Amino acid sequence: NGEHIASPTGSRLYVERHGPPDAPPVILTHGWGLDSTIWFYLRRALSRRFHVICWDLPGLGKSRASALGAVELATFAGDLKFLLTLTHGKPAILVGHSIGGMVIQTLIRDHPQILASHVAGVVLVNTTYTNPLKTMVFSRLAQALRRPLLEPLMRLTILLTPIAWLCAWQSYLSGSAHMANRLGFAGDVTRSQLNQTALLATRNSPAVSVKGNLAMFRWDASEALQSISVPTLILAGDSDILTNVEASKRLMRSAPRGELAIVPRANHMGFLEQFSDYNQLIEDFCRRCGNTDAAGPIADRAT
Repeated sequence: NGEHIASPTGSRLYVERHGPPDAPPVILTHGWGLDSTIWFYLRRALSRRFHVICWDLPGLGKSRASALGAVELATFAGDLKFLLTLTHGKPAILVGHSIGGMVIQTLIRDHPQILASHVAGVVLVNTTYTNPLKTMVFSRLAQALRRPLLEPLMRLTILLTPIAWLCAWQSYLSGSAHMANRLGFAGDVTRSQLNQTALLATRNSPAVSVKGNLAMFRWDASEALQSISVPTLILAGDSDILTNVEASKRLMRSAPRGELAIVPRANHMGFLEQFSDYNQLIEDFCRRCGNTDAAGPIADRAT
């Protein structure tokens, strides 16, 4: 079901569509270093009654960034705005994990006029409202190391991309990449879930990955949700080390129609290891927004 579509930003986007084309549309935006295949569980659950649109962020998976090599959240938001034209005029529910949630907030911040007629609801999955270094564990240390250590190493990675990619594949084959990615999960991850995450992180270009990290360091959308008029579901993992629960609570307080659900035994990749809980919460929310057998308020079931 995949196709490549030229975006007005200059990106060449890989897009897949699943489910009934006349059903309420849902657009899934994945996290950084991954691609749209990471939505396997949710895509399978939603495509029974929704028109699910998955896409690879520019530079990741099968999508290509513009010729200028722009890896910026504002560009990604422009691409997401373009994807809203694929919904046949129906308001879409936007679902984003990690940087995917940040892209949605950037869309709301930069193109607020699009909400009135093109967006029916928003789901922010394990994400934040500002530079992730400020909302992760050991945030003070991470911020202190940003300029003297992290950014120089990332820029060196861009210059030495072939060597960095070779080292990444060596780490994948030796298992050390799996150990590193294991930090994003809690206690219920399966071997296949861990391997898929490690494989995607290895397969994507190190240069693109670090450019995205640098872009996130400069990003902030603290005020974006204050003017949002559509229902907003914020999902958080109780053990998330990259975008902590406090960040999700702030997002909920900022959104006038925000609801928060905290999923137990879930880290940053909780939507994989606790996919049943995440899927149920997201599907119920989408049914309410899409007026298909409306379920009760999500907040009533939040832990």
